[in-house]
Amino acid sequence: MIIKGADMKSETRGSMRGGSGQVDITHIVGADNLPAQSRLFSLVTLEKGCGIGSHAHSGETEVFYVLEGEGVIDDNGEKKPFVKGDCNVCGSGASHAVTNEKDEPFRMIAVIIKD
Repeated sequence: MIIKGADMKSETRGSMRGGSGQVDITHIVGADNLPAQSRLFSLVTLEKGCGIGSHAHSGETEVFYVLEGEGVIDDNGEKKPFVKGDCNVCGSGASHAVTNEKDEPFRMIAVIIKD
């Protein structure tokens, strides 16, 4: 199956998980085409000052992979730089948040897999 970029659904969420600003999400593979053990496979874009607030995962694992830009990841309360090529794995019982404090857009792939 080929999914054309023009067919991918996009949305903008404000204050996602209590974060600041807006988060742009492009669902690379929509929920109707994901395997049963997967919940999300999307491109996430954060402009300057925007972020996804701290949230915990239960019964699932979320993986963030940075494609472009520089962000700050809060990994279980520990803040670290989060840059192109970095990956964050947030398993069941763990929490994370991410923000973009730079002028350039921050883009990452987000995948959620059910345990």
